[in-house]
Amino acid sequence: MAKRRRLPTGNHDVLRQMSERGVFAPDEFEAWLCERGWAWQALDRGDYGITMEQALFLFVFEDPVRWAETFLVEPRTGDPWQFFDYQRESCRSWSQDVVHQDGAEVGKTREITVLILWGQCTSMGFTVRRPWMLVGAPQQTHLDEIILAIEGQVGAQESGDAKGSILSQFWLKPKRTPHMMQRFLTIPLGENEKPGIGRVYYRPAGHDGEAFRGVHVNAMALVDEAAKLKRAVQWSEFWRSCEPGCRKRVYSVPDGDRSTGFFQMCSDAVANLPPGQPGRRLFHWPKTIMPPPFWSPERDAQFIRDFGGRHTPGYKRNVLGEWGEAENPVWSWDLLLPNVQDLPDYRVLSINIDRQRGEFNVSVKRVVLHVEHGRKSGQYEELFDGALPLAPFASRIDSERREAMRALLREHLAGSSAGVYWAGADLGESNDPTEIIISEQRGPKLQDVLRVSARGVDYYIQRELVYCLQELFGGLPHWGVDLGSAGTVVVKDLQTLEAYADMRFDEVMTGLQFSNAVDCIGEDGEPLVDQSKDDGSGESIVRAPAKHWATQCISQRLQSLGYAMAYDTEVLNHLTNHTARQGTKWPIYAKKDDHDIDARRMQMLRKLYDEVGGEVDVFSCGMEERAA
Repeated sequence: MAKRRRLPTGNHDVLRQMSERGVFAPDEFEAWLCERGWAWQALDRGDYGITMEQALFLFVFEDPVRWAETFLVEPRTGDPWQFFDYQRESCRSWSQDVVHQDGAEVGKTREITVLILWGQCTSMGFTVRRPWMLVGAPQQTHLDEIILAIEGQVGAQESGDAKGSILSQFWLKPKRTPHMMQRFLTIPLGENEKPGIGRVYYRPAGHDGEAFRGVHVNAMALVDEAAKLKRAVQWSEFWRSCEPGCRKRVYSVPDGDRSTGFFQMCSDAVANLPPGQPGRRLFHWPKTIMPPPFWSPERDAQFIRDFGGRHTPGYKRNVLGEWGEAENPVWSWDLLLPNVQDLPDYRVLSINIDRQRGEFNVSVKRVVLHVEHGRKSGQYEELFDGALPLAPFASRIDSERREAMRALLREHLAGSSAGVYWAGADLGESNDPTEIIISEQRGPKLQDVLRVSARGVDYYIQRELVYCLQELFGGLPHWGVDLGSAGTVVVKDLQTLEAYADMRFDEVMTGLQFSNAVDCIGEDGEPLVDQSKDDGSGESIVRAPAKHWATQCISQRLQSLGYAMAYDTEVLNHLTNHTARQGTKWPIYAKKDDHDIDARRMQMLRKLYDEVGGEVDVFSCGMEERAA
């Protein structure tokens, strides 16, 4: 074995800093040389056209971890900056798009600080000329901590100048209004090139992301407290600022809201994603991986007291970095997941009409279930995604519309000619989504087979959609439809117009109103009786709003594992995000993202009152009141 040569000493600032801080590691430096096919002896002789001192300079400046531990100081103690071991891999993944789903106070802001300073002072490790960066957050207060940390490291003064730090030489007077923009003198990357000026924009998202407009960055775009960006327009305005090659990183503690873009990113991100692979890399830092005194039995006991127990949403989010449950959820993940199965034949049909382009946009997906370490997750697999001409679907001639819809559904959906099916629909107006769920009765279980999500679909197109679905499934589904604005019109037409008579919608379709009261009759046909009023007259049957009773019956079926549901991420997110607050007598259910939930409620109500006892006087069933 060749004897390792002792590295020469020098008086360069980098060598001095490395020596003082103990950052210099011969093993890491040797590995760095090997990556380039260099040898110690040849480097020492100058065979590569670079001195040992210059090689050490590159060794430090190309790696944000080594650079930070060489040049940065701990703001509270003045000691050399130190990373926790779990932080190093994330910081070194600077060339990847990254999502951080973490506990509280585990080092997210520290990492953002390091990446900004390293990126500006080293031109992203000599890879980006004049780097420009954007740092976004829901509010200005979230940005202030990062801004102050940067100013502290460079020695920024009230005047805007900087002194007293080895990094002061890179600092230029910032622009503070209307939003902070820090400026840095950057290292020239070309021969005979003058130093450039790097920029770091700090912008609060506001309610619509308007502050992100007009910003264009080439190096890095970072979002702190990303879970609190609730609106899609905030994210779209942020992403449009990124030029090709710009790295994107988002950081947050989960807040239990699974309807956000941040949750979707966490769901799609991949842990340990190799560099160079497309996609986002996921990092998950719970507080439990921190060293003492940040994590200890005593600290854990304190968190249990602070958050009210280990199983509370506050503990799960802030300590474990997990999503936990929404506040006051109607259905929990623990209740839903046992009902989730691998359903390879389940399909998600999405329809979106773009009238300006004259396009009928269609997407068909299946759901692939993954189980890793006992934890379930789902991934959509695109089977078809295309734009069809709108004209046939929007034709004023019934036969043309029907033939276009029939051909579309038969090409991508299997349908059925036997069995018992239950369908629920929440039909929307042109600006509201239409949601349909169809499930097959298989023994005691309701197995989902199809979900339809449609936007911008007029009433006459919805009629053909429902008709062709009924036809595709052999006239077998029993339908429950919400009698909202759209539902009232569509149900009336399907039940009364001659063009739809062959599917017998006056027999198989029931219109329902959530606000009306119904007798609380279970799926077993037994009524819920108020024992305190039971005098044998039959008037003691409990009556409740249809929406509440359907919700209770869905919960009962979930508890008895009576559903077979796919890991349809959008549906599961809506179900677990669905909340209720107590009203005067009955719960008041949140209206956000509830269209697919209401479709399932309609399905349940249709099943409850299809062939069981009790007269139901709130349903529209053809021309006559129907005794169930």
